[in-house]
Amino acid sequence: MLNDYNIQVQQLFLEMMLNDAESFVRVQNIYNPENFDKSLKPAAEFIKTHYDVHGSLPLHQQISATTNIKLNKLDDLPEGNLSWFMEEFESFTKKEELSRAILKSYDMLDKGDFSPVEKLIKDAVQISLQKDMGTDYFANPKERNDRYFNSGGQVSTGWPSLDKILYGGFSRGELNIFAGGSGCVTADTMVTIVELPIIPYS
Repeated sequence: MLNDYNIQVQQLFLEMMLNDAESFVRVQNIYNPENFDKSLKPAAEFIKTHYDVHGSLPLHQQISATTNIKLNKLDDLPEGNLSWFMEEFESFTKKEELSRAILKSYDMLDKGDFSPVEKLIKDAVQISLQKDMGTDYFANPKERNDRYFNSGGQVSTGWPSLDKILYGGFSRGELNIFAGGSGCVTADTMVTIVELPIIPYS
């Protein structure tokens, strides 16, 4: 963990985000342009605004033309940089947010406004990244499918063709939702689906 998040480190954070959009997406929930040094803040704000409006990160040329701040392109970053980036950016963000919260708290306490102080400090301390982004469907798909479909506990839907697709039927303890385009399900089928028994969790 770094002790000093100087301008060079903060600039590297922005450059890594621009180099790999996944980096920005992973830290988006704690990304705050206010945390960056005033010399980099216009670029940090432009990145956030561009992403919020267009759903994509800006080009280096756009940032340079708009803010007059030049960020470097990073090529061929070695493996493991994403985890380093996430760990250090989380620490940087927490440090900056906590410092700002303490300064705000001091002003509040000086004015006798005590009630918001606890929440202000607590929110800053609890800043963290969502490192688990859910199921990675590209990681070991065969192992995941085998574990899912061989776990047992399937209950027949009543339709052999549907049971075959579902590897034996519904799995216990799971919510199953069926969706289709308009007009693709007949009234008789809809009634049958509605009348399926509730499967108790076991």
